[in-house]
Parts: sequence; structure tokens; C-alpha cells
Amino acid sequence: FPMEQKGVLRTNCIDCLDRTNVAQFSAGVGALAQQLVVMGIRSSVKLDPASNIVRVLIDMYVEIGDHISLQYGGSEAHKKVETGGADLPAPLGKHKELLTSIRRYYSNAFTDRLKQDAMNLFLGYYVPSRHTVPLWELEND
Repeated sequence: FPMEQKGVLRTNCIDCLDRTNVAQFSAGVGALAQQLVVMGIRSSVKLDPASNIVRVLIDMYVEIGDHISLQYGGSEAHKKVETGGADLPAPLGKHKELLTSIRRYYSNAFTDRLKQDAMNLFLGYYVPSRHTVPLWELEND
């Protein structure tokens, strides 16, 4: 029987890129389970959190989460995707979380200005003209 996509799921946590990635992972596991049933590979829509396919999906989401966090936050992701199984990696220790916070603060405070200027220009928030204040002299974003 033909299956067609009927919609789109968009996730966005307003203040935390890392939580958004975890939410997307949760939705992704459900979607993957449905797809495997429709393709006849599995008979159940429930995937075991310790299964190899879920582990591969976790690895993919952790990697992309770190890349996106590095791009936007200046450090790897705080919140990693986990399933809670006993044989999976433990959550980040408090000392590593503190170092991640320090890296993000430094990046945002001292090295991010050029990146923010480029994003503002790209998004159309700043349109240069001869009679306006240069982008780097604006008070805020």
C-alpha cells in the first residue's frame, strides 16, 4: 500500500539548540520505526533503545548536534542524545559541562562578532547603504 508524507514536524527550543537536537532525535526514532514497518523490515513500531539501529541513529544525532553547536554556540553540544540504557555512555560530567559553558561564553563574548555580522547581513537584518552607520558600529544585533 502506498504511503505518502502528510506533514512536517518542526522542532525548536527557543533557548537551547541542544534540547532541540534531543527532541528531533525522539521524533526521528519514531519516524524510523514507522518507516521500517512500512518497508516490511520490522513488524513492530517499537524499537529497542539498545538496538544497533538506535545506536547508529544516536551517533548520527550526536555528531550533527556537535557540529551545529560548534557553528552556532562555539562548543560541542551540552546535552547529548541518550536512551538511558546501562551499557550506553554516561552523561557529561559536571566539570565537562562547565568547560563547555566557558568555551561558549568566550566564543560569544570575544570571537563571534564577525559571524553574527555575517548572519545579520545574510538574513537581511542589516542592509548596507552609504547613509547608514556601518554594521560593526551598531549598538546591538
